[in-house]
Amino acid sequence: MTEYWVSQGNKWCDLCKIFISNNPFSIRTHELGKRHKDNVTQRLSTMQKDGAAKEKEQQQAAKALQLIEAKAKKSYQKDLENNQRNTDGDSSAAPGEVPSQMATSQQENVIAEPRNNLMGI
Repeated sequence: MTEYWVSQGNKWCDLCKIFISNNPFSIRTHELGKRHKDNVTQRLSTMQKDGAAKEKEQQQAAKALQLIEAKAKKSYQKDLENNQRNTDGDSSAAPGEVPSQMATSQQENVIAEPRNNLMGI
């Protein structure tokens, strides 16, 4: 049986944006050429710059987050101190008891209501 001709096709170079013949000699020649080498160095420098910019952006975001957390913690501590001062102002009432002003008004309401007889009479 005889062999028939098959096209080798072309290979696309992403860096140079061109098609080259898909055989080892053409590929090697292209990769050793000045244009391809310049495109490789340009791509590497672009990747390095992008990586540095992304890292810098992440560091800025981390600093901003730490600043926000610090402000929130400070505000929380301030709220706790204000709450502590408010409860210290009502120190006459023991924990769990109703403050004296509220207790007297509730007692007046209880006294004003007639007592029901326990026997239901």
